Amino acid sequence: LLLCAGAEGFSPCQAPALQTKVFQYRLWDVNQKSLYLRDDQLLAGHLQGANAALEEKVFWVPNRAFEPSRLPVILGIRNGTRCLA
Repeated sequence: LLLCAGAEGFSPCQAPALQTKVFQYRLWDVNQKSLYLRDDQLLAGHLQGANAALEEKVFWVPNRAFEPSRLPVILGIRNGTRCLA
């Protein structure tokens, strides 16, 4: 339990939250195809015009919890709300 001193004595305070930097990248396959999601599948294709908005950016954070030696990063899409398995 951490105690913080204040004007009215000591009271419990919250521990500082672990800050993790989130990285965001655009990825292409070897043929310069963009990644996009269709029917819960991540596909690569040439997206042009209005379809360019379908391109998924890939988010990753360093994995500090689940076997980091085997899985050094966690990948996600949809602004980091869905993980890639």
